[in-house]
This record gives sequence, C-alpha cells and structure tokens, in this order.
Amino acid sequence: MSINLNNSVPAAPAGSTNVLWQEDTSGNVSAYVTGPQVLTADSVDLTGQTANIAGTNLIASPTAGCYRISVYLSVTTAGGSSSTLPSAVFTWNDQQSGHAMSLTLTPTNTGNSLGTFQDAVGFISANTSAIQYSTTGYVSAGIPAMQYCLHIRIEQM
Repeated sequence: MSINLNNSVPAAPAGSTNVLWQEDTSGNVSAYVTGPQVLTADSVDLTGQTANIAGTNLIASPTAGCYRISVYLSVTTAGGSSSTLPSAVFTWNDQQSGHAMSLTLTPTNTGNSLGTFQDAVGFISANTSAIQYSTTGYVSAGIPAMQYCLHIRIEQM
C-alpha cells in the first residue's frame, strides 16, 4: 500500500491544522506547521509623544479572527515636576456579536523617571471592522514636557 502525504485530505479536525508537506529534488520529505504571523505592516513604533493619541487604525480592514496584541510604553523624557504615562486602549468589533469592544491594556503610571514603563499582552476576537489604538491619561507638569514612546505588535492567531 502506498502512502499519500497530503495537506488537505483528510480534513483536519475542528480547531486543528493539517501539516504542510514538502519534498526536495533528492526525494527527502519533511513536514511543518505554520506559526502565528506578525503583521509587521500593522505594527506601531512612535517616539517623542507629548500628548494623548486619538483613536488610530492599527488594522483598517482585518481578517475576522483572533489576535494577540503586545504593547510597550516608556517615559523617554521625564516631566519637569511630574507626569503620568498614559494607558494604551484598543477598540474593535467582536467577531461573533459585532458589538463594539474596548480593552485598556496598560494602566496609567505616575512615575516621572526614565525607568517608568508599562507593558502588557492581550487577546481579542475581531470581525472585519477596524482595530484601533489610542492612549488616555497623559499628564505633564513643568518644563520639559514628559515624552514617551509607544510600541505595538499585533499577531493573527
């Protein structure tokens, strides 16, 4: 009996992925499963921010599905007398219900030094409406104004 190495027949059970097979010119066969893809075109790397960021598209027209969002904020210039690093907020429409959803992924942080940062990872299930990010809670008193960086990565799962 011969064996047919195929990545579509029989179909994988629900929630599973079939293995992808490949063969080189010498007849060697190997298999692999694709991992999560970092959507680098939809990543954010902002520096020198001195205010809250209004709602901005992270992905304007996503493929419906589950996403992992990683965020990092850090003070890059301390405020003259005090400051508050803002929180990172994400909004999307739920994949199943279509309902508008919001997730505050990081809290604000009143540390006014170069060691002040927040980071977090969250998981969402989005439909094909835009996934957006914003920041809220920025405060800076004195001169110079507090500056911060914001880095976001999103992966479709």
